[in-house]
Amino acid sequence: MSKPIIGILGARMVSTAGPVPVQADYVNRAYCAAVEKGGGIPLLVPVPSTIEDGLEALSLCQGILLPGGIDVDPRFYGEDPLPVIGMLDAEVDRFWIAAVKFAVEKKIPILGICRGLQLANVALGGSLYQDIAQKNKDHFLHTQRQNRDYLMHQVLIQKDSRLASILGTESIYTNTMHHQCAKEPGKGLTVTAWTRDQIPEAMESDDGQILLVQWHPEELLESEPRMLALFSDLVKRALAAG
Repeated sequence: MSKPIIGILGARMVSTAGPVPVQADYVNRAYCAAVEKGGGIPLLVPVPSTIEDGLEALSLCQGILLPGGIDVDPRFYGEDPLPVIGMLDAEVDRFWIAAVKFAVEKKIPILGICRGLQLANVALGGSLYQDIAQKNKDHFLHTQRQNRDYLMHQVLIQKDSRLASILGTESIYTNTMHHQCAKEPGKGLTVTAWTRDQIPEAMESDDGQILLVQWHPEELLESEPRMLALFSDLVKRALAAG
């Protein structure tokens, strides 16, 4: 049985590692390592010159991973930016939104992580709280200063959810690195995990095609080995989808 290709949507940055700054398309190594450990072949899909070219690249993939990153531009869910908004890149958002819609149409399995959850929700017609203080002004810490593999807070998982079945638990500790969260769920999505301060921490589709988590499981494969199941599950879904 051949390994499926998992397309990881790329972000953009300016690298200052060399003698002069240079623009770069990139994805954090931890995502690639997690896909490989889960049994897949990671493929970086950078933001293309045209969306059509990017979708052509995605047609080579059996699964798609939406990684973390900067905030989603609120124009894509019909709001004006508030002072709490962080870094934005509308060109990246447009491609990622097109990629989600393409994947839904072509029945390509999706795993979304952090920004990936938020972007997928917006792509499917949902909205976000631009800062979680809009949801709960007395919220817990959701942007940790500890190392990325540190288990910071507890997430409570709906018992009959796909997520609970994959992780084999209804309660798990995770890291946390976000200041936004889902507001209205997008079409076909249901919130299936929360922290005790009622911040949404996971979403999934009824048909099993889309699984989204707000934390960063790719960083927790040593400190919480059950997180590998999220990547193994994506690979299994990719193989089943053909």
